[in-house]
Amino acid sequence: MRETVIVEAVRTAVGRRGGGLAGVHPAELLGRAQLELLRRAGVEPDAVGQVVGGCVTQVGEQSFNVTRTAWLAAGLPTRVAATTVDTQCGSSQQAAGLAAALVASGVVDIAVGCGVEVMSRLPIGANFRKELGYGRPIPKSYFEHHAFTSQFEAAERIAATWGVSREEADQLALTSHRRAARAWAEGRFDAQVLAVEAPELDSEGRPNGGVRTIARDEGMRETNAGALAQLKAVMQPDGIHTAGSSSQISDGACA
Repeated sequence: MRETVIVEAVRTAVGRRGGGLAGVHPAELLGRAQLELLRRAGVEPDAVGQVVGGCVTQVGEQSFNVTRTAWLAAGLPTRVAATTVDTQCGSSQQAAGLAAALVASGVVDIAVGCGVEVMSRLPIGANFRKELGYGRPIPKSYFEHHAFTSQFEAAERIAATWGVSREEADQLALTSHRRAARAWAEGRFDAQVLAVEAPELDSEGRPNGGVRTIARDEGMRETNAGALAQLKAVMQPDGIHTAGSSSQISDGACA
C-alpha cells in the first residue's frame, strides 16, 4: 500500500447552540471549509479524486449527500465524486479514514476528508422523530440480540465499570475548559481556524440583516468545581454525567 500523508487541515470555530453559526446553512458552512482547504494546500480542485464527508443527522438541510451539495455550492467542479457517511459521533473521523484508504489503495491520488454538523438547525433525533410517521430505526429483531441504550446510559455504565466518580468527571470537565481557554489565549488554534462571516439572528432565530465574524470557539465556559458540583445528573440523581461534563450541542465544519 502507498504511504498516505495529510498535507493540510482547516476547521471553522465550534459554535454553541443558537450561537454565531446557527444562521449558516450546513452545506455552505462545509463548502467554505472545503474551499479553504484547497487554497491552503495549493491543490487544484480538479486534482481531487474523491471527497468523503461525515454527517450524523442526514435530514433536511443535511440530507441529499450534503458533502457533494457543499462542494457544488462552493463552485467546485462537478466531475469530483463525493460521499457522505454516518458513523454517529465518529462520522468525520471515519470520513478521514476512508479518504486515506482511497489514497493508500491507489484508487485516487488526492482525497478530501471532511464533515459538518449544525445542531442548532438540525437537533439530535431530527431524522427519526415519531411524529414524522416513518417508524422506528430499531426493529424488534434487534432486541433479540442486544439491549438498546442511550449514550448517556452507556456512559454511566462505563463510569460504574471503571470506578469513575462524579468528582473525577467534574474535574476532567473543568480541566478541559481551562485547557481550551489557555490554548486560545496562547494562539494555539489560530492557524487551524477559518473565520466565517455569519448572519446575525434575532431572539426568535431569524436573520436580522446583520453580519458578524465567527472565529473563536463558543463552547468554553467560565466555571469552577463548585458550580459543576451543583449541576443535576442527566440520567439519575446519583449519576456521574451532567451538562457540564458532557459533549455540547455544537455547530461546525472541517476538512
